[in-house]
Amino acid sequence: MPGEVIDRPNPEPLPSNVPDSVRDLAVKLDKITLPENANVSLKEFRRAACYIAAAMIFLKDNVLLERDLTFEDIKPRLLGHWGTCPGLILVYSHLNYLIRKHDLDMIFVVGPGHGAPAILASLWLEGSMERYYPQYSRNKQGLHNLISGFSTPGGLPSHINAETPGSIHEGGELGYALSVAYGAVMDKPNLIVACVVGDGEAESGPTATAWHACKYIDPKESGAVIPIVHVNGFKISERTIYGCMDDKEMAALFTGYGYQCRFVEDLEDIDADMGNSLEWALREINKIQQAARYDKPISKPRWPMIILRTPKGWSGPKKVEGEFIEGSFRSHQVPLPKAKSDETQLKDLQKWLESYRADQLFAKDGSPTDNIRKIIPEKDEQKLGQNPVAHDPYRPLKLTDWQKYSVKKGGETSCMKAIGEYLDQSLVDNPTSLRIFSPDELVSNKLDAVFRHTGRNFQWDEFSQFQG
Repeated sequence: MPGEVIDRPNPEPLPSNVPDSVRDLAVKLDKITLPENANVSLKEFRRAACYIAAAMIFLKDNVLLERDLTFEDIKPRLLGHWGTCPGLILVYSHLNYLIRKHDLDMIFVVGPGHGAPAILASLWLEGSMERYYPQYSRNKQGLHNLISGFSTPGGLPSHINAETPGSIHEGGELGYALSVAYGAVMDKPNLIVACVVGDGEAESGPTATAWHACKYIDPKESGAVIPIVHVNGFKISERTIYGCMDDKEMAALFTGYGYQCRFVEDLEDIDADMGNSLEWALREINKIQQAARYDKPISKPRWPMIILRTPKGWSGPKKVEGEFIEGSFRSHQVPLPKAKSDETQLKDLQKWLESYRADQLFAKDGSPTDNIRKIIPEKDEQKLGQNPVAHDPYRPLKLTDWQKYSVKKGGETSCMKAIGEYLDQSLVDNPTSLRIFSPDELVSNKLDAVFRHTGRNFQWDEFSQFQG
């Protein structure tokens, strides 16, 4: 099927017939300008990360543009996904700022894992790539290795994978990020997981189901997830469903799911918008958790979530060969696919990379400037690429001897009942590291022995927490 015809960048969704009063469901915040030093650091971090991410897709040499680009500087095969990168980098920069400001324990789950250049660039800036892979040191040689080796044999893959510092989610499998994020906070009361869900990814069945996971989180014993839906409007060749929904439709949808939603879409002052919104989310999480932990739980708490609207391929080429790139599906992968052979596209690439002013962002030795470092968490264990939650060695379950539940010779029993007895003891022995997920059929499958020492954890139903 051919791609859509786009006659303008960032086309607005058609207005809905939902009553205007529904707008009141979305959270409104007073605009508070961030401190100037924070504004400078956030912007410079983003410019540096966007520069590196774009360079990773194209360059095999001359990675800091110390001379004009030539065809020889361009990789023979261009692989990568640019369109989602600027939005991911925006989120990453603000999570850094939030962690450093509030001394948080946080990890980042990235649904659009094909945007690996964004995450790898950010990890390089914070020093996490260097910690695990010395060849990616924070200097000119390390930056050359990072950029030139991306999506090449023996180099870093174009999707986030298990080798990516801080990653607990495979970036090539869209749809599972939100369920992974909710699983990560269970029985970790101090952990917050920021989870970006791409608007294309949001059309998958697993994501649609995972929105209900907030109804199973006990704020007394578990941490919290901040879902961030990144609505940049397009997937690989057409509009996304969320991109065609206006704010009223989105607010109604997520309110029904059990969330308070906050739109972040002020492109003129995106840092104030995102910064204030994350502060609000943190306050709401604290309010819900403190109420539960002081035995005054809020019934059906509405957890905070963010809907981020930014252009697809933001800060990249505006137009190529008369076609819109930024704000269209054409920025999804490689915006300048002929940069290796077309003089005009090569010049467009140089102009694009020069727009980030890398000379202002990296010292002579190639290391990031002090302004960029100022928003990176000071403690290594709080950096998004180095939090122990994401990389600690696997701790095996304590498993009882299964032979205790075997049947004597000549006897008989239900195999499922025997397994139920075994699982019951396993839950007793592993109270904070083993859970059973069973939307239905647990009792009819004869596993009800597990309810001798535990109950269901469906927070929205006062009865199911105490009965089998």
